[in-house]
Amino acid sequence: MANIQLYHFPGSPPCRSVLMTAKALGVPLELKPLSSLNKDHLSPEFLKINPDHTTPTIVDGDFTLWESRAIMRYLVGKYGGEDNSLYPRDLQKRAEVDRLLDYDLGVFYRAMLETLMLPLRNKTKTTKEQDEKVVKAFERIDTLVKDKKFLTGNTLTIADFAVVVGFAAEVLYPGDMSKYPNAMAWYKRIQELPYYKEVNQPFFDIVENVKKQRAETS
Repeated sequence: MANIQLYHFPGSPPCRSVLMTAKALGVPLELKPLSSLNKDHLSPEFLKINPDHTTPTIVDGDFTLWESRAIMRYLVGKYGGEDNSLYPRDLQKRAEVDRLLDYDLGVFYRAMLETLMLPLRNKTKTTKEQDEKVVKAFERIDTLVKDKKFLTGNTLTIADFAVVVGFAAEVLYPGDMSKYPNAMAWYKRIQELPYYKEVNQPFFDIVENVKKQRAETS
C-alpha cells in the first residue's frame, strides 16, 4: 500500500500539526514540500489536486483532503484503532477536543498569526487591539491547563497539536511569558515528545533566518 502523500510548506503551523499527528500514530507519509516563494501551490499541477491551493493537503489513494484539523481527524480515524485517545470516541471527550479545535481555528491561531507571525514577515507594526488579543489568547491557554497536563485533561489529543504549533510563536512575543506559567509548563511537556523537535525545527529556522535578514538590512 502506498503511503499517504502530504503536500506541505515546511515550517507552516497547520502542516506541523498534521505531521505531529502522523508521528504520534506511527503513520509514514510521503512528503511533498512546496515552496511559497516559487508559488508551487498555484501551479496547474497542484490546483488539480486542491483548487483552494492550500496546505496541508493529503492524497490517500483516490481520496484527497485539505484543512489541517480535518486531516488530523481523518488520520486518527483511519489509523488510530478502535478508540484512540488522540481523538476519543466518547462523545463528551470528543466534543471537548472539537471545541478546542474550533477555538484554535477561530481565535487562538488567528491571534498568533496576525499579531506575531505576519508582522515579522511583512515588516509591519501591530495595533493595540492585536496585542490585547495575543495576551488574552495566552491567558486562555494558561487557564485551560491550570490543573491539567494537556488541554482537555491528562491525555494528549490532536487539540494539543493544533494549538501548540501556533503557541510556538511565543518565540516572537516581546512580552513576559513567565506570566503564563501553566501554559509554559504545558508547552514544555509537548516539547518533550520524541518527535516535537524534528517536526517543528523548520519553523524556528525560518524565524531565525528572517530575524537575521532584518538585522543585516537595518
